[in-house]
Amino acid sequence: MNGGRTIEVPSKRYGKYLVRSRLGQGGQAEVFLAEAVDDKGDQVNVALKMMRQGASEEKFADEVDLMSLLSHPNLVRMVEHGVAFGRPFIAMEFLIGGDLQEVMAAHRRSMKSFPAGMGVHICLEVLKALAYFHRATTRTGMPLSLIHSDVNPANVFFSGEGDVKLGDFGVASSSAVDIGPGHGIAAGKLSYLSPEQTRGESLTAASDLWAVGVMLHEVVVGYHPFQQEGATEQQVMAAIRNPKLTIPEYVEKPLAIIISKALAPDLKNRFRSAGEMAGPLFGYALDSKLLPTKPELLQWLQGALGLLV
Repeated sequence: MNGGRTIEVPSKRYGKYLVRSRLGQGGQAEVFLAEAVDDKGDQVNVALKMMRQGASEEKFADEVDLMSLLSHPNLVRMVEHGVAFGRPFIAMEFLIGGDLQEVMAAHRRSMKSFPAGMGVHICLEVLKALAYFHRATTRTGMPLSLIHSDVNPANVFFSGEGDVKLGDFGVASSSAVDIGPGHGIAAGKLSYLSPEQTRGESLTAASDLWAVGVMLHEVVVGYHPFQQEGATEQQVMAAIRNPKLTIPEYVEKPLAIIISKALAPDLKNRFRSAGEMAGPLFGYALDSKLLPTKPELLQWLQGALGLLV
């Protein structure tokens, strides 16, 4: 998980882990930077997700079960899980490159536009993650019909090698097995919810692709399509449910078409699968010669966050 800004906390032993700093927190869990010694005797850092007191043990266990089933280069990897001092935890790979939300904020602070090639590349990598996620199966081969439900920049992470990884499966839902809400307004980030999510309707893969469309709009156009500064939650919700999308002329037409389809209010007009969205986006990137090399991506990350990778 995220290796961006941290809040220092007193060192504390938690099972075999030594907690160094807090990375973030939510209603169900807290995430800390922690270190331990692996089986080879080497010191390793992990993102330690600890269940908060009073949180649902069942939901936390569901996330553990889900992460144990998933394995993909573009998904955050679970190292192990367990219980220490009566508190369930998930140890995940620690990604030192920060998250997309921090990178976007860094560009805003420096008054620099987000490089279009980087934005397209990141969204393509997220689509790879979702293509696998949506088609994931149980160990016996039964489709899980998973929906992430919380795709947003804070859940898109960068490794020290420049890899892009989607994380945080705490509110994922499945129509095949009982591992989450499955319907209703998920505990996702409001400004990335799809229209059907805000109405409490059943979700599909297109709901996650809507969120990718929002992120693509942000990094390419330069601002959020539905959230204006100072807008209330009710105003954001209304804008999502009745989207009036106007893409500026400086956005190339092929890319504008992709964004518009991803953000179509009617499900019938939206991309139905990650592959269906990735195809034209990848074609556009090739035609426009926008795809960055790994060294270029690393150099950009270092410039945005000041990381010594």
